[in-house]
Amino acid sequence: MAYDPSASTDFIFSEQAYQPAVDFAFYPQKTYAFTTPPSVVRFCQSQWQTSQPQQRDHSAAYGSSLAIDATRAQSSHQATPLEAHAVGLFWGVVASLQETVQISHGQSQDKENRISGHWQQSPTKQRLQRQGWDNSLQPQDQRTEHDWQIPPEKDALRLASFRRVDEFSPPHQQENLGYRIPEASLLNFQFAGQSYTPATSPDVFFRMGRAIEQKVIQPRDSRTGFSFQSNRQLDDPVVIPWGLGQKARDESVTGKYGGETDPNVVEKPQPEQPDIRESYLLMNIISVVTLPDRTPIELNDLEIELDIDSFSWSLTGQLWGASSLAMIEPDASGPKQVEININGWVWVFIIERYSTDRRFGNERYTVTGTSRSQLLATPYAPKRSKSSASDINAKQAISEELANTGFTASYPNLNNYSTPDWIIPGGIFSYQHQTPMEVIARLTTSAGSVVIPARDSDQLNIQPRYPASPWSWGTATMDRIIPASMVISLSASWRPEPQYNAVYVSGTHVGVAVNVKRSGTAGDEPAPDILEDWLTETQVNTERGRNELAKGGHQSINTIELPLTDTNTAPGLIEPGMLVEVQDITGDWQGLCLRSHISASGGLNAVIQSVELERHY
Repeated sequence: MAYDPSASTDFIFSEQAYQPAVDFAFYPQKTYAFTTPPSVVRFCQSQWQTSQPQQRDHSAAYGSSLAIDATRAQSSHQATPLEAHAVGLFWGVVASLQETVQISHGQSQDKENRISGHWQQSPTKQRLQRQGWDNSLQPQDQRTEHDWQIPPEKDALRLASFRRVDEFSPPHQQENLGYRIPEASLLNFQFAGQSYTPATSPDVFFRMGRAIEQKVIQPRDSRTGFSFQSNRQLDDPVVIPWGLGQKARDESVTGKYGGETDPNVVEKPQPEQPDIRESYLLMNIISVVTLPDRTPIELNDLEIELDIDSFSWSLTGQLWGASSLAMIEPDASGPKQVEININGWVWVFIIERYSTDRRFGNERYTVTGTSRSQLLATPYAPKRSKSSASDINAKQAISEELANTGFTASYPNLNNYSTPDWIIPGGIFSYQHQTPMEVIARLTTSAGSVVIPARDSDQLNIQPRYPASPWSWGTATMDRIIPASMVISLSASWRPEPQYNAVYVSGTHVGVAVNVKRSGTAGDEPAPDILEDWLTETQVNTERGRNELAKGGHQSINTIELPLTDTNTAPGLIEPGMLVEVQDITGDWQGLCLRSHISASGGLNAVIQSVELERHY
């Protein structure tokens, strides 16, 4: 952009450095975007010298000329300015530079110069350009002719022959168009691997290509036969053990919700009371065999564990000798299985990994396994995608995931609570790229339940996380009772949680919205809302809300170590999801088992089970 002054400005240049009298950094009315100039510095240096006076004489044979006084003033030889590149950049105020230019001028010599030229007047000529036109070009008519003839018009008529159906003539006899050998045949065809060549004068001539006479089609009656017989009379009475139903509304439902009611369900039995003694004498019996050949192996330092949020038992143990490892290490056909029996409690594990530690005179192998329920998850089960266009029950969806796997699902009824079954409308039950266990775990979590795998069978026990609400544990039926005399150690840690008394549970696209409140409270402390796609009925929403409210409140995590008694001695094995009563010296209290850990060390002489119990106050 060129500088355009708005007023008259004088530029004063002297031999001194240039001092700008006008501030060029002004743009009062317009806003310009200046870019940073490139960091390029060019140095230009020139050297000037005083020119030497020279005199050049010219002599010419001319006549006398008039005296001419010509005075020439020589200007300084200024260097040719450099042309700036055409770069579209806007520059700011140019920095002041000082440049001193010295110019020395001398007086030129007088010179006489006369030039005379003889000019003559050229003769006048006339130039005329004429072009002669004649009538040599004659107009002609141009015509294109083609030797085409217009064909005569003809009518195109296509006729199709139709005949009337022969309704009254006798049926046509089917003719056999093939060659038939008469009963008393005099013909004898003998082919000896050569082409057939007829005789010169044969007795029989064969002529192919018989013309078949066209016959009018005849209608035929279509006969359909039906056989009827008397149906069997069956009297199948339908007995429904439920009374009249009523429409449950959100604010009016105050009863306890469970799963499907089965009139043949046996009530939960009372736990066996353990013997309280001053001392206990226990003899541990442990056996480890491979499956299916049941070969005994030596597996020391056993550790078996399961928590309430896992779907498979875990195993860690130490093996002695490479021969024992060779019997259980995985191979090309897949992982091997072992059966562990500790005081009558049986587990079946799949050996997944192992590590070695070999030293001089000693070698040890650590093996890691998991229960068979891991076969329904990664990496053994394939991931699938599914979308059900029709209505489907939750338990039916779980059965479809377990189809052709050998696994079954059970829904135990614990303290009047069990995992409910509900209908998921068509188009809502869908998932992408998930294993069967992931789908089952999502359905189970939606209902507020957990998956407890069986120890030695292909069965999944799906039960509520809280078989009974913590505020009613005092009257609920326990699964195990631990006396203070059997407790080896007890430790506790305080874990307070927000004490909510209401929660809003609803589906996202379809279903119902239920405001679940704790009985006997005002419901003024609501928990965060629960919104999931598969929550579509009041029953499952209410059970989910009950389990969510049961998680809150003042509570502690108690870790208790006690011996693992056999199957005939209380308390026996305590598994996650069980309600346990602890008969402590300070008073009895109840808790929910969150984790169970069994360890057998010291030459398998001591078997200790450690359980974590969630205690509410």
